[in-house]
Amino acid sequence: MNLDLQHIDLMQNSINLLPDGLFNHPFRQKISIILDKNNLQSLPNFPSKPNTIQQISLKYNRFSCLSDDNIAKLNIIKPSRVFLRGNPIECSCKTLSFLKWVHHSGIIGDVDEVECVLQNGTLAILSHFLRNLKTYEISCQSKLWIILASSITCVTILALIFGIIYYRFRFAFEYFFLRIKMKLRHYQPLLEEFNHDAFISYCHKDISWVKTLYDKMQSRGFSLCLYHKDFKVGMPIAECIVEAINSSRKVVFVITKDFLESSWGTYEIEMTRMHAFREGRESMVIVILKDDIKKDYLPKALKEIWYKVVCIVWPSDSEAPYNSEEIFYEKLCLTLSDGRMKFCDDNTSKL
Repeated sequence: MNLDLQHIDLMQNSINLLPDGLFNHPFRQKISIILDKNNLQSLPNFPSKPNTIQQISLKYNRFSCLSDDNIAKLNIIKPSRVFLRGNPIECSCKTLSFLKWVHHSGIIGDVDEVECVLQNGTLAILSHFLRNLKTYEISCQSKLWIILASSITCVTILALIFGIIYYRFRFAFEYFFLRIKMKLRHYQPLLEEFNHDAFISYCHKDISWVKTLYDKMQSRGFSLCLYHKDFKVGMPIAECIVEAINSSRKVVFVITKDFLESSWGTYEIEMTRMHAFREGRESMVIVILKDDIKKDYLPKALKEIWYKVVCIVWPSDSEAPYNSEEIFYEKLCLTLSDGRMKFCDDNTSKL
């Protein structure tokens, strides 16, 4: 049924929302729709057939702009005029697409009477504002780039800060995550007894000397943990190190020039430091110095706990007493037996 209407007036009815099917009936001729002085913020659906609506008056409603969806509806029905006076129209970068549509479409019939609110809160006549729309669009793009640049800068700074923090405490983070990973694998920490008297940390290039040390201490009744004989096959080396530290009463670092150049040596020192701090076992570290290594050349992590470290120097020159090696082993035995002596001063003077 075609409706023979020319004018639909729903003015001043406190309407907040119109039913979508209200204007879907076919009309015999072009009509005018008056929706003034309501509380509308969006448009209902109109007949999809173009040129059926002459004009739409939306004066004194609550439109801050026409959304992209509303603009699409108007582009379909193609009314001759749309009236917006008395609405709190917003002239800002946020409503830029609406302002460009108003400027290019030319269907807003009262553009010289519409006041819009600027970003600083002042009012301007819409037609006057549109005269400088291109300049305003450029300023909006500049603001967008400033926001993007600021965001990228902030993200970069935060990433840099987190990167510095992670690098500074990377071993603490790694130790923490290794402990969690081992717990998830149902690893049970030792409660009272240790599997070994000491875990020996050394550079693989010093294996010959370490084997001699191992045989000497083994003959004296000490159980030592070494990489090549005690680490589990297929288990990540980082987890093997933490498990070896945890299952040994002491940790002995054989400090040589090759050890100081090894990344794993530094890693083991850091893991030991973390474990000792966490378990309250700061006195678990024993340092054997070879190759005339001085304290100044030791890793920072080791120097930070030096006051708790038991240091024994391997006699390496011809001027050492004839029985200096036996004295070295006796002192190491005493230390592994929970002796609390410290045999080197801060300058790590030799025996």
